[in-house]
Amino acid sequence: MRAIISAAAIGMALGLQVFGASPEPANPGWKLVWADEFDVDGAPNPKNWRYEYEGFLRNREEQWYTKSPDNIFVKDGMLHIVARLEKEKKPNPNYKEGSTNWKENRPFIEITSAGIISSGRAEFKYGRIVMRAKMPKGAGMWPAFWTIGSDPERERTWPDNGEIDIVEYVGRDPHEKSWMQGAIHWQSPEGKYRQKNGKYVDRPELTDGFHLYGIEWDENKIDFFVDDKVFLSIPIEECGTAQYNAFRVPHFLLLNLAVGGALGGKVDRSALPAEYVVDYVRVYQREK
Repeated sequence: MRAIISAAAIGMALGLQVFGASPEPANPGWKLVWADEFDVDGAPNPKNWRYEYEGFLRNREEQWYTKSPDNIFVKDGMLHIVARLEKEKKPNPNYKEGSTNWKENRPFIEITSAGIISSGRAEFKYGRIVMRAKMPKGAGMWPAFWTIGSDPERERTWPDNGEIDIVEYVGRDPHEKSWMQGAIHWQSPEGKYRQKNGKYVDRPELTDGFHLYGIEWDENKIDFFVDDKVFLSIPIEECGTAQYNAFRVPHFLLLNLAVGGALGGKVDRSALPAEYVVDYVRVYQREK
């Protein structure tokens, strides 16, 4: 496998740390080309990530995204993304009375959280992309680790640029089983939205400890796994044309903790604050 611009080249150009060998044994045939071990306390490394957004963003989710160290920070070798119920409601600066836009018709900010994105800093075409993380407890928590296709010319918008949801975890009430899924989203040549997804059927309690979430992605398929157990494999030949396939271009990475919304559902506010804790993110590519 190779990138249009290799991950190593991106790393050198942007001043990222590029590894010649994995900090832990890798599967045979893979070479570590990029990683964030979250080993420096403070804000996420700006050479690797930028904050995705400030404000209400998508899917009618309840959280207002911030850059605040109350919502996102690195400490003791871990990235912490924290969803909080604000002690006092804050005015929504975009509020417009009578608006039908959900981002504007909420007068107050009640829940805050955060997200980071590697766009312009690290982008990859194919590879083994993994995260070791502990999911947050509580109904309505919706943490994700995912990718979006890079489009430097800004000619394509979602879903035409493609999305890979490496893991979406959905918290539920204590008497229900939480669940997680992998998915891809794209636009057909006819301009219609398309998706494929699959749930991890084992459904362990993923909030009790750390697990490895990842994909192995090449020009033919994307395999989704938890703790190296593949639970979903999606062929990508049918997800585009010979001229353009959203899963045969470089993608950048995203980490975020959403609350409620289209997939998260009803929120247990008593579960807040809730923490999404990430030990590391690593990207491997095939040895030549």
